[in-house]
Amino acid sequence: MVRSWRRIALVPLVLVAVAACGSPTATPAGATSAPNGLGYTADQLCALVTVADIGAAVGTTVGAGVPSGVNAPSCTWQSSDSKVGVTIAASGASDVGQIPFGLQGISGAHVTAVPNLGDAAFFAAGGSGPTSELDIRKGNFAITITVGIGGNIDQGVQQAAELAIGTAAAAKM
Repeated sequence: MVRSWRRIALVPLVLVAVAACGSPTATPAGATSAPNGLGYTADQLCALVTVADIGAAVGTTVGAGVPSGVNAPSCTWQSSDSKVGVTIAASGASDVGQIPFGLQGISGAHVTAVPNLGDAAFFAAGGSGPTSELDIRKGNFAITITVGIGGNIDQGVQQAAELAIGTAAAAKM
């Protein structure tokens, strides 16, 4: 009799434990809910855009994305002449809309909302030079996109490329 009582009491506990394993928030395509890597692996970040997406945004041919990092994963594309570089990095969802560490202390550093991109998106920029990044949050996941174009000192050109890449990436987040 004691044995069947334990079984009866154990069934609800097992059901509760199994239900607790589910995630209350959606996981973006290609991402995991793992605490390391901010939810993405470097390979998953590379898969958010194509080489054609990057090339069209920056106006030149780039090589395949090169994944790197584990706890702070990223993917980088570079032109063969090394004059153009693009990086997509995983970031914290709470960092979107904030002045990033690298821009703090730069005169004129600011954030500007980008409408209709993910759940929230902002350009973070310092002054008027090419010191910009695009931060996009979708659910509990976020990415940062930076574009470097050798010889470019126009922040508008940089942000246009970041926005084109961000639009493609957000569709797969």
